[in-house]
Amino acid sequence: MPERILVETLLTALAARTPAETLVLSARLQASCWPGGEDRTEPAAREWVRRWGPGGIPPLKLSCSCPGGRCAACN
Repeated sequence: MPERILVETLLTALAARTPAETLVLSARLQASCWPGGEDRTEPAAREWVRRWGPGGIPPLKLSCSCPGGRCAACN
């Protein structure tokens, strides 16, 4: 199972990090996930959540015909 090997490899790499490496990784993720690194809201984002968030337009229900249950409709 390639997925299992990937997960095991990622978990092993994360477990081997030093506290300093963890701080650096956290800072990089924060800086790249939201420009400026500070949490805030944007009018366009609030409008998107209003339309598409909880209680918004219901998602299309796709049926799956794949034997392993791992197609785009299943995931």
